[in-house]
Amino acid sequence: MSNHRPPSELYREAAQTWVTLDAAARVLENTKSAIYSQKVLNLLAEFPHYSVAKAELKVKGSDAWLAHLDAIDRARTKANEARIQVDVARMQAMEQNSKEAYERQELRMVR
Repeated sequence: MSNHRPPSELYREAAQTWVTLDAAARVLENTKSAIYSQKVLNLLAEFPHYSVAKAELKVKGSDAWLAHLDAIDRARTKANEARIQVDVARMQAMEQNSKEAYERQELRMVR
């Protein structure tokens, strides 16, 4: 299936997708330590006899924390894949420009 949209539009769409996914990944990455601290504090509030070290170990070993880390990794992976699509769109535009320039040069030589 041929795509008749201009390369600039394809690039813009790929870039916009990357920006959106990268922003989502950065939010998760930037709030990681705050969420961790909240989980530790909540555990200490629930079990005041725990030491901070014990609460931290319990949080780090919890399914909820591991799921959060997995969500961060998946979000970063999606953003990285979108970045690759931006690079592909850029390369395709460059290839098309090069092909068109070559064809123009061929036409000049034929005349």
